[in-house]
Amino acid sequence: MTVSTDNIEKAYKIEILFQERMIRNLQHWQSIFSLLTGVGVLLIYFFKNKNIWFLGSGIALCVIGILVILTVGYAIYTGKKNVTRVIERYENAEKKA
Repeated sequence: MTVSTDNIEKAYKIEILFQERMIRNLQHWQSIFSLLTGVGVLLIYFFKNKNIWFLGSGIALCVIGILVILTVGYAIYTGKKNVTRVIERYENAEKKA
């Protein structure tokens, strides 16, 4: 079974577009969790001497938010490296054809 170069080219382009869209989605999630971390900081600031539950909630939001931001940031980093590899592989396949 032979695959035409048009199908391979189309598959590479679809894969690149899909991965770039997923990276943008991850960036949106990272923004949402940075907002959540900001809310945690505000809770810590305003309730540090008043309410232990809000203070604890603020600390928990900050810690969880920062961990998720770092995790999603690493996923974005590896995703961008993967897109670069796919583009290089596509260019190599295009040169061979």
